[in-house]
Amino acid sequence: MSPDPQVPAGTRRKKFRMPDIYIVLAVFILFVAALTYIIPAGQYDRQAVQTAHGMQTLVVSGTYHQIEQQPVGLMGLVPAIPNGLKRAAGIVFLTFMVGGCMGLIKRAGLIDMGVHKLNSAVGDKGFMVIPILIAISTGLAAFIGVPELSLAYLPVLLPLFYRLGYDGMTATAVALLGPCMGFTFGLTIPGSVGVGQQIAQLPMFSGSGFRAVVLLIVLVVAVAYVMRYAAKIKRDPRLSLTYDSDQEMRAVLAADDTNHAEQVFTARQKRAGIACLIMFPIAIAMILAKNLGFESIGGLFLIIGIVAAALAGKSPQQICDDINGGMRDMMVAALLCGVASAIAVVMDSGMITDTLVFWLESMMRSVPPEMTAVAIFWEQSLFNFLIPGATALTVLTMPIISPLASLLDISQQAVVSANAWGGQLTDIFFPTSGFFVATLTIARVEFGKWLRFYTPLMLMLGGIASVALYLMQASSVGG
Repeated sequence: MSPDPQVPAGTRRKKFRMPDIYIVLAVFILFVAALTYIIPAGQYDRQAVQTAHGMQTLVVSGTYHQIEQQPVGLMGLVPAIPNGLKRAAGIVFLTFMVGGCMGLIKRAGLIDMGVHKLNSAVGDKGFMVIPILIAISTGLAAFIGVPELSLAYLPVLLPLFYRLGYDGMTATAVALLGPCMGFTFGLTIPGSVGVGQQIAQLPMFSGSGFRAVVLLIVLVVAVAYVMRYAAKIKRDPRLSLTYDSDQEMRAVLAADDTNHAEQVFTARQKRAGIACLIMFPIAIAMILAKNLGFESIGGLFLIIGIVAAALAGKSPQQICDDINGGMRDMMVAALLCGVASAIAVVMDSGMITDTLVFWLESMMRSVPPEMTAVAIFWEQSLFNFLIPGATALTVLTMPIISPLASLLDISQQAVVSANAWGGQLTDIFFPTSGFFVATLTIARVEFGKWLRFYTPLMLMLGGIASVALYLMQASSVGG
């Protein structure tokens, strides 16, 4: 029976709304805890191995054995989130440091100044901002491999894209896809490509030529996908996936514009803006040259923010207040990183992680040789839910996959690429990735709506990677 047109709209069945990300993560934690009662506990032997990237604790292939079941009960769940915060401490602190930096720069008026300048510069060519920004961040991430920089990009991109007539989803896509596509399909990523090739006994960063071609194809597809969506929103903002939250954000932005309608940027602000344009590339160069960790990157960003605020005329007390304000803005995002990591903590406590890897090894033996690399790619994509983090996934699975590939006469270069591409493609799909859920929280983009946006693109990129891996296996690219 069709709905009664006389029934008031408010009494009709409400549309489903994705639960808060905290609820989603809590469900996953409970689900994984239940699995520890079902999946047999087991483990591989491990050994410390010196690699080009320092000492790594690697599993020893062929040593899997079952152990006594260690289910995670209520008391095992109690410390899961605190231990998750410890496990994700690097990203948690990076999030706070980025918050402090962006709080300083924003409250000094430098973001508003930069957005107004860029908005004036692009004029009616605003759509060109999308390919330019994605290409730049992809290029940087292809070498330094820090997708967490999306946390730093987003506060700048949100006001810019709103003023250009786009929505929060477009800004979030540009902030996430650039660094994450560069990280996934990168050329010199230490944690995935570097460690993977070390384990596979391949020349360091060999096969980069072929991977560069794949990266270029991926970049073109990602840019076209975002630009198509952005053009649709430009024509009709009501088609936006983030229409409701956009109204709130636009209202805040409009009020801010009204309050600063007659604002004239001072000479000190302009000098501080120029200093930021100089300091940020220097920081990126240092990350590249020194292979800096999260703590050092966070410290660099905070120093940039303090220097910029001081140059803009802020007093020491104002700088302290702005740091506190910026970190408060990032508090929920930082906490979510730890909550997401609690899932891996529960798996490790229940000793089921190695069992799942052993099942992967067993399944690989039944796959036709010409499709093994493709199968590894998709299975690593799924494993990224359980073991987020390029290095963690690589050191756990590559010592098993690499010897298996030798037995099955599979290209080691294809296996390394399958691990790197598959292991990171779902970084911005599964909610176990801390920086990803933190970025969505800052943008006020619901997890379910992001999945609606990203899933078609992810499947397209997965198809491109599958074809590339088949060609690598068929031609033994890179050895």
